[in-house]
Amino acid sequence: MLRTDCLVVGAGPAGLTAARLLALKGRTVVVADSGAARTTRLELLAPASLGTVAALGLEHLLGDPVIARGCLGIRRTRRSGEHDYQDFLRHPCRIGYVVDRARFDERLRDEAVAAGVTFCGLRAIGVTSDRGIICRASDTARTVLVLAEIVLDATGRAAAVARRWGARVAARDRMVAELVEDAAIDGTDDSASWLGYLSDGPSWSYRIHGPQGRVQNWRIRASGTPARHALLSVDASACILSQAAGEGWVAVGDAAMAFDPIASQGLFNALSSALVVSGALLSTNRLSPAAARLYSDAVTATFAHCEAGRFSIYNTKSLFRP
Repeated sequence: MLRTDCLVVGAGPAGLTAARLLALKGRTVVVADSGAARTTRLELLAPASLGTVAALGLEHLLGDPVIARGCLGIRRTRRSGEHDYQDFLRHPCRIGYVVDRARFDERLRDEAVAAGVTFCGLRAIGVTSDRGIICRASDTARTVLVLAEIVLDATGRAAAVARRWGARVAARDRMVAELVEDAAIDGTDDSASWLGYLSDGPSWSYRIHGPQGRVQNWRIRASGTPARHALLSVDASACILSQAAGEGWVAVGDAAMAFDPIASQGLFNALSSALVVSGALLSTNRLSPAAARLYSDAVTATFAHCEAGRFSIYNTKSLFRP
């Protein structure tokens, strides 16, 4: 049996960030890392996210040309051939960044270790009546019971812990992102670039330029439409849990609500939710029922706002009504 103040299940940016913040303030933190394949895609951090990055003390990561490349904005081409631009120069921060997730997550992990976070090769497979987490060791068949004052579900869209404690997926639009190109064009060019959006009706594609000349082309389609050849396919559904926190647990990042992973709020949501949850937990080891409801309501309101924004920009059907 393992005891800790905080158990973080999942080692993506939300889990790593929350673990680091809690450890820096003296909490004992264990991250249950199943050893799943690391994310290798490029993702956009829009200017609106940079205040959160600064609050987390992570600006230096965006200043590393191996991790991030400046982005001037989003250039959209409609099916009709019409063009429009979201120019980041109009925002007070004046620029966004395209982040190499594999390198970004690796640095987040290094900083969590430096803060005193303990990593264990564990995968959550069940829960107990007294809010314990049953885990299976990655290297053996043995099981380990973990007891924690608070459990953070950072397992992504699976929401593996929250759903075992009664939360359900309240809305999902079932989209798939397919990587159709992943190439190094010019490793010497680190100038800021545009993210390209091209719509062909029910599906659309992104062309995104990352650090060290890396370029990816992603096609987004409904899961029920025919698949075409792709290097990689990932879930791109926008979805939200019916509740994002409860007695002894709280969901962060994609486990609470998820978006289009390439050009939407995915990475921003991971970082901002980790910041909010860590701040709440540092005032107490457990979320009160009132605080859990408040956090869940905030997640719902944020998701509804993002859905409304998606509808206004892309004319897609909003899948959620609060």
